Amino acid sequence: MTSLLLLAWATAVAVAAPRAIAARPWTRTAPRIAIGLWLGALVSATGAVLSAGLLVAVPPTALATGLDGVVEACVRALARLGAPNETLAALALAATAVLAARLTISTLATLHAARRWRRHHLAALSPVSRPGPAVDCTVVDHATPMVYCLPGRPGHVVVTRGALDALTPQQLEAVLRHERAHLRGRHHLLVAIAAAFRRALPGLPLARTAENEIRRLVEHLADDQAGAQHGRHTVAAAIVRLAGSTPGHALGAGGTAADRVRRLLTPAPPRSPARALLGAAVVAVLLMFPLATTATAAGIAVHSATCSDSSTSALG
Repeated sequence: MTSLLLLAWATAVAVAAPRAIAARPWTRTAPRIAIGLWLGALVSATGAVLSAGLLVAVPPTALATGLDGVVEACVRALARLGAPNETLAALALAATAVLAARLTISTLATLHAARRWRRHHLAALSPVSRPGPAVDCTVVDHATPMVYCLPGRPGHVVVTRGALDALTPQQLEAVLRHERAHLRGRHHLLVAIAAAFRRALPGLPLARTAENEIRRLVEHLADDQAGAQHGRHTVAAAIVRLAGSTPGHALGAGGTAADRVRRLLTPAPPRSPARALLGAAVVAVLLMFPLATTATAAGIAVHSATCSDSSTSALG
């Protein structure tokens, strides 16, 4: 019953989250909360499925004994594969292991691919680049106006010659702050996590929508930080003058221009502590429900087993 409850929760989250969050007007004014909800929904849905499979394969009493008990129960289920009462447990264990492996491999592969691309991209830029207007900036001799960042240690902000020609000094400072906001906020990791879920679960609409939305929302976050320092209209004007494309695994100030310009030309709404608290509470529920449900099932099973042993001893 607990496994069915967890599977129902995962299904509900996967169906409801895109409808409740995707492209909603409030996400434009609270991008940080929206990102937290998307990531919380991804972790909650997959965590519930993993927990459901684990509960089918491993008796709840084994969960209460720690890692040793879980491993022993898993080995026992695999050893008795084919027995009438053990087939379901073995299949559930195999499905859980496959899902966990896909998530792990996808995350590692996504991070490795992005890191390798950035390293090669920097090497390719080296012959045609020169120091920029700031320590962390590199100017590339290219006519297309682009400004983008390459996360790493240290991070780099790449500015093309076309961008220097197209932007005013105030606009250039605004887009540099935008890119530094990406670097400070580790926005590339947020995008990479969403991309890893999509890579591991390509048929899940929740994963596909979450990646697209998080890519959009991190740009809103960086726009807000640049706009707070240099003015929203200055940031909007700079976005219009930059090209719409950003290479590879970089994050750039010129992407999704129309939506961002419309947003920046609208006065920033006042902060809403109530909305922030509500968002944090929903994220907490998303993350805690699979854990709390699994822990409760294990606790009930241990209690029942203890009561059963006590009753047997008393009768003896």
